[in-house]
Amino acid sequence: MPTLTIDGKKVEAANGVTVLWAARQAGINIPTYCYYPWFPPQGNCRICLVEIEGMPKLQIACNTPIRDGMVVNTNNDRVFKARRGIMEFLLIHHPLDCPICDQAGECDLQDYGYKYGFPVGRFRHEKRTFPKTDYGEKIAKEMNRCIHCRRCIRLTEDYMGVSHIGAINRGDHTEIGSFIEAAIPSGFAGNVIDVCPVGALTDKKMRFSVRVWDLEHVPAYRSDCEHGCKVLLGMYRGRIYRVTARFDEYHTMKSMICDECRFEHFNLDDWVLEEDDIHTPLQKRVKVPKDD
Repeated sequence: MPTLTIDGKKVEAANGVTVLWAARQAGINIPTYCYYPWFPPQGNCRICLVEIEGMPKLQIACNTPIRDGMVVNTNNDRVFKARRGIMEFLLIHHPLDCPICDQAGECDLQDYGYKYGFPVGRFRHEKRTFPKTDYGEKIAKEMNRCIHCRRCIRLTEDYMGVSHIGAINRGDHTEIGSFIEAAIPSGFAGNVIDVCPVGALTDKKMRFSVRVWDLEHVPAYRSDCEHGCKVLLGMYRGRIYRVTARFDEYHTMKSMICDECRFEHFNLDDWVLEEDDIHTPLQKRVKVPKDD
């Protein structure tokens, strides 16, 4: 197995894996936006830039394969300056509406903005804005918050098998939209909420109802779900406010759940909690009457 050095730490990883994967296996965090474990890397956001000795330019960790003897720096001054510049571009048009955004508390842009963002932005022109639209009755779309990571597009095309949303226009006019502003025609459309790293796509049922840091996440499943969805119930004071996917590497759907589980079952009696599940086989003993 190749051995490389990441931030002074010796790391062994399998042939062909990326610098990002090797770093995360070693407990070293590299920020990402467009990267998602299900999807092949695209390198859209560039926030995962790292310095590799022997290479004149910074490289993206999500799509750079490791090699034996590689020396990687993920958090020196050069890398920090590059990520700060990328964050400045991403925040040029982004609205300062974290207090009312349902993604606040789980937002990657918010977390990395605190670490790499400037205290005061240098952009003085009018911000780009988009009209408010959505993907039907269940998904709220705030295009002003979008950072064009394209996770939602790749999810619908590669995993749902529908090509009803895509990137429209170019440059700073780029917008992620659906054809004729229609809802996504899939029974798994709600998964775009989970893959979105910012507050561009949020759950309408939970909108403005509770903050995510107040929620208790309870593992559960529905015994009558034909897809076998495994979920986390977002509960507050005994009430379910949202249902999100729970990752399971052994499940064929990984962390996708159907819209029926996500949006239509908010009664606690509809769910089997993991803590109440049966983990060992039970044997029923029947007394057979003896013949006289």
